Amino acid sequence: MQEDIVVKEISTNNLKGISVHIKKNAINIIVGPSGSGKSSLAYDTIAEIGLQELNSMYSDFGGEPKYCVGEYHNILVTVPVKQINNNNNVRSTIGTYFNIVPYVINIFSFVLKKEYGFFVLNKKENVCPVCKGLGFVKRLDQTKIVDVKKKIKDVPFKPWNTHKDFFSGMLNFFCEEKHIDCDCEFGKLPFELQKKLLYGEGLKKYSVRYKTLGRFARRTCRYFGVMTGVPMLRTSSISENYYSDFTCEECNGEKYAKKYRELTVCGLSIGEVLNKSFENVVEWASEVGLRFPSMMFSVKKIIAFLKKSIELNLAYLNLNRSIPSLSGGELQRLRLVQIFNSQIKNTLVVLDEPLAGLSKTEKDVVEKNILNLKKNHTILVIDHHENFIKAASNVIALGEGGGKLGGKLVDYKKYLKSQNVNVAWIKRPVVDVRDYRIDHPIYQFKGVDVNLAYGRSNLIMGASGIGKSILLREYFPRIFDKYVYVSQKSLVGNSHSFVATVLDVFGEIIGLFAKKYSKKKTFFSNLVGSEGACPECSGSGVIIYNQNRNEEVSFVCAKCMGTGFNTELKKYFINGKNIFDLWQMTIDEAADFFANNAKIEIPLKNAQKLLLGHLTLGQNTSSLSGGENVRIKLAQIHKISVDVYGIDEPFKGLSKTEIHAVASYINSFVEEGKTVAVVDHEECAEKYFDSLYELINKNGVLTFKDGM
Repeated sequence: MQEDIVVKEISTNNLKGISVHIKKNAINIIVGPSGSGKSSLAYDTIAEIGLQELNSMYSDFGGEPKYCVGEYHNILVTVPVKQINNNNNVRSTIGTYFNIVPYVINIFSFVLKKEYGFFVLNKKENVCPVCKGLGFVKRLDQTKIVDVKKKIKDVPFKPWNTHKDFFSGMLNFFCEEKHIDCDCEFGKLPFELQKKLLYGEGLKKYSVRYKTLGRFARRTCRYFGVMTGVPMLRTSSISENYYSDFTCEECNGEKYAKKYRELTVCGLSIGEVLNKSFENVVEWASEVGLRFPSMMFSVKKIIAFLKKSIELNLAYLNLNRSIPSLSGGELQRLRLVQIFNSQIKNTLVVLDEPLAGLSKTEKDVVEKNILNLKKNHTILVIDHHENFIKAASNVIALGEGGGKLGGKLVDYKKYLKSQNVNVAWIKRPVVDVRDYRIDHPIYQFKGVDVNLAYGRSNLIMGASGIGKSILLREYFPRIFDKYVYVSQKSLVGNSHSFVATVLDVFGEIIGLFAKKYSKKKTFFSNLVGSEGACPECSGSGVIIYNQNRNEEVSFVCAKCMGTGFNTELKKYFINGKNIFDLWQMTIDEAADFFANNAKIEIPLKNAQKLLLGHLTLGQNTSSLSGGENVRIKLAQIHKISVDVYGIDEPFKGLSKTEIHAVASYINSFVEEGKTVAVVDHEECAEKYFDSLYELINKNGVLTFKDGM
């Protein structure tokens, strides 16, 4: 029997000196509330120890360990797999990222008797001259630009909202010339007249008087439609927000120059192979193996990766698909494929909510595959799903709460019992169902044809990769004027991004000090360049040293105690507290302290409703857990004036009690007359929504399945 992995006296981040055992060749589960220290234990400690031990054997730059432990024994080489996608390199594709493209190139090089370099995409002469090997081009996007419900005289083109009186005048003159009714809504015009307004040019010059910088000016020029990209005012350029990626028509998204289309193996060019779905590439590779037996090693590598991907419900992907366009769940499953197919055995595989964002069928398949991994590997999983917990040989529960209240080992049976939330939930009647249709290609989709319960909460489910996020992120902004999208990605902040700044209470707090002491706000601010910033760390709260070219080491600034404030501010008080005291307060404490100040209290109360009371005002957003990230973003959007909310996987990684809190908060938007569309797959969340939908792809159009 193998000895357990043992790590003792762990004090990484908020962990309180705990000691744990990990059973080898078994399933080990970590459960606990969001922010209780699950990732600190699994990734920042146990996985980091494994990586550090491996790096120390071969790397010249071992770096300073970021974990804090007393001792550890029986460590395995670690493979940490997170459900997060921070890759922003548009040239990084599934084929290159997972090293499958080299095998495809080997086949084409051998069969066509060409050098390997003839097929690589990092050579200028090999790639499409139009898209430069990206497979797409940026163009003005009509669906982002046009407000079809606006009349022509009211300027229906969004980039022309500045200097509106000028563009209104130009449109009136042009419509008079082309005999177009200015009082007609753009969407009700015949297609040919719409095209003239968007792409047309005036035959003669028009002179328009308009207001700019508080005075009147006059401009004489010809009319150029907004889609021509020709500016009629020197100062009016069209923002990048009105551009979208379109498949390159020169290479059909294949990335290669034209000459490569004639170079085929088993009926397909290399660009076609990389653009085909995984299912189709398996058929092609199988035929290559039969016709060219000497290529069997490359063929086996390709087929093994694709078949396991298909088994994990990723058959719809292609090797040219960019990594940034993948969801976190898709990328995590592809990384799992690499582990399944690897020749390396007996590693510690660390997984983060591997079933999140998956449909019931997909969960069963992925769960079965992960359970099979324990034959050759040791598995450590952060997860709340009951099936995993039942299959686990070892369950580690952290609590009691998050942040300062977390980091302790608790009785896992008691914790699981506390998650049995049996609350009666009354669904509102659906009385106003509205249809929405838009014909516009985005990625592999042609458009959408959906309906939503307006003024109600809508839950949208569907297979992973079907297009749920694309519906919310790409299509809904084109459908709804007053719309906000809450993505599943972590908050993007910097060293000066804190809970107080994200909740938009920081300015109000320093304003109180400024008013009392008749000083500028910057005197009490720790932002870069402000008088109140600590001179040692420039307000970040940390001192960073470049240890070598690969590593940075950071330490809490001793002068300001990590707050980022100038110590001179310790002598300024409001109600007995200085800014240092306030920075260390939890949201719960601060909500009581500022009980008579609505501008500060309301955002803090909203955060409390989302069970974020344990966070401190001065906590850097980079330290937030995934679940805390989701909830603080929800607290953020409450102040935005919109009609429709699109929220992507708000329940991912949350316990049942946290799901109840988030669902209740989301439904408070509906009580205010708003419409909410949520994408998620947690079965226990379904009861909180007025209307349920399953998204499907019907001949390239995203629509809802009948009978839901």
